[in-house]
Amino acid sequence: MRPTLRGVGVLVVAVGATVVGGQFGQPGLAAIAAPLLVALVGATVQVYLSGLPDIERSTLRRGFAGENRTLELTAEGSAIARVTDRRADGIGGDVTARCSLPATLSFEVPYERRGEQYLGPVEAKVTDSLGLVVTSGTVDATDEVLVFPPVYRLGGPDAFVRTLTPDAEERETFDRLREYTPGDSLRDIHWKSSAKRDDLLVTEFDDDSEDRELVVAARATAGHGDAMAAAAATVAVGALQSGFAVELATPDETVPAGFGERHQTRLLEALAGTGEGESDRDGAADVLVSATDDGVTVAVGDRTEPFDELTVSRENPLVSGVGA
Repeated sequence: MRPTLRGVGVLVVAVGATVVGGQFGQPGLAAIAAPLLVALVGATVQVYLSGLPDIERSTLRRGFAGENRTLELTAEGSAIARVTDRRADGIGGDVTARCSLPATLSFEVPYERRGEQYLGPVEAKVTDSLGLVVTSGTVDATDEVLVFPPVYRLGGPDAFVRTLTPDAEERETFDRLREYTPGDSLRDIHWKSSAKRDDLLVTEFDDDSEDRELVVAARATAGHGDAMAAAAATVAVGALQSGFAVELATPDETVPAGFGERHQTRLLEALAGTGEGESDRDGAADVLVSATDDGVTVAVGDRTEPFDELTVSRENPLVSGVGA
């Protein structure tokens, strides 16, 4: 606990008035010094009794990079406080607020970067209502939140099956012909039948994707881990939504094949924490996601596509089924 600059000024005036009044027989100066000293004593007592505030923080739910969450800090006390919440740069960095205690402070927390992000501790400066005395310290109110990589839209399950699955013999069971729609793969156009009509016709095949597994591998050179994670998350989630059992291989771990929302969460957790490098499944992958200085690509068999050309929207779809 110490006086502020204002408090030092008040103390100097009070002491000076007392000394001058006593030395030169000016009792009127005591009328100036007395209330100033009383204010200093009162400020000291107020700050001493208040001490550092007790702080509780609300729990943040996990989410995707690009989202925002609201965080509440509840501070108990009886003075004026300047509160600084220390945070990782990946969720916006430090924030500061001034309030009268007790108070509940609300902050927007931007999820800017994937990974395990940390919040706290809280640094607090407490002063009296006149700003004469201050005490400061650190309150051990900490938490952490996992931020998933962003997941982008690929154009729907049908578009995924047409463009991001390897050719397979079981897919070559003819079903019917239909009119061409934007997004259809050119390899599915039935040119002989199309030549007899003004419109292009596309071959539809029986799709047994619900009984198939897809191995998605991800790799990245230095500095491109976040881009790799976003592309791999987009492909993996798109495959799950298209009915595939997805096995994911990252530079740090391999997640066995599985279905459903819990498996989706497991895949996103792996991609949230993975580093850069190559996976041990790159050579055996059905879909290989690569992020380098030249950009992000998705390779399926002998086909390689820029990731940007596979997405129809860069807005986060806020994938359902991923809770806290």
